[in-house]
Amino acid sequence: MVRYISFFFALLLIGCQTDLSSNNEVVKGNSDLKISDGVLDLSQFSQEQQKVEREQAAKRREALKAGRVVLDADDKEKIGAKSVNLAVFARSVSNKVGEKIYFRNFLGADGNPGCRKFLNKNTAQIFFLKNGGPKNDYHNIDTDGDGFACKWDPEIYRKIDSLSKNTEPNN
Repeated sequence: MVRYISFFFALLLIGCQTDLSSNNEVVKGNSDLKISDGVLDLSQFSQEQQKVEREQAAKRREALKAGRVVLDADDKEKIGAKSVNLAVFARSVSNKVGEKIYFRNFLGADGNPGCRKFLNKNTAQIFFLKNGGPKNDYHNIDTDGDGFACKWDPEIYRKIDSLSKNTEPNN
């Protein structure tokens, strides 16, 4: 019985195999490639297609450059003297978060209760600087005296400054 099953499978395998080398049919879309070649080489098509796509991308890029509009900031859009620039402030001071440099005299300060009214640390720091900070803390948001409201961290702004110094070309 096992002999018949193995013979049947051998016949099935031999019957399923076809010889493509006897066919001389042309592959659709490419008159130079025949089925009898046995291998479908798409490298020529890929290179031609890539060249076409590069040319289309270059045309699109030129069209976008031609349509680009550069706007100059007018006097209304410029940063005013009363506005607070956190990046400039962060780069103007060198102390670390928690390093006391200003005297604070708060009795019963419990973990910056004034910080609860702000959405985030940046808004707290801007409010702090607009209202007497860092020397004076009228709203109890810099209890440790480091000049940073609600544990605001200037490190991200300091990194921006150091990155711009590292990327300047050498003269």
